Amino acid sequence: MTTDVIKTADLEAGGVPGHVIDLKCRPGGPWQRILPGVLLLSPAPPSRDQRLRAALAYAGPEAVVTGVDALRAQGLSDLPGAPVIHLLQPATRRRACTPQILLERTTRPPGTVVRNGLRLAEPTRAVLDAARHEPHALRRHHLLATTVRSGLCTVAGLEAELAAGSKRGSAAPRAALRTLRALLR
Repeated sequence: MTTDVIKTADLEAGGVPGHVIDLKCRPGGPWQRILPGVLLLSPAPPSRDQRLRAALAYAGPEAVVTGVDALRAQGLSDLPGAPVIHLLQPATRRRACTPQILLERTTRPPGTVVRNGLRLAEPTRAVLDAARHEPHALRRHHLLATTVRSGLCTVAGLEAELAAGSKRGSAAPRAALRTLRALLR
């Protein structure tokens, strides 16, 4: 799969001088900087897929996409898009967040699924990461219920993942899962 997203360091390692990169990234030029150290080799606005690839390039090789973007890439296309790209990175990495990216450090890396060259958190972890950051109870419930109905995960699997993970931010997803379990009886 070809992509128009590349790290500046990779271009330089391939022999493209820094001044040429700067010249091509000027306003009206054929390239654009979409994240620190990451370029889009096109003047067009980046697609969501290109933004995901840029976020992963920025965060490093051990980062994975989680949350709504990971779920959408795994088949739940009817979920509304997220305002920011949510990534998980190892606790040992300290890459800074940007306005477009929420980078969360974790000591429990999720299982990874690769779809179209994107490293994604497995559905159980992805939906819980999304639910932890969803402030609206109805949208949180819809997110969890849609994922369970799709067959990507089970209520029991979600409860087990919550029990194994950090307790921070887990009260609202726990309550939503209790409601969901009661409705499924």
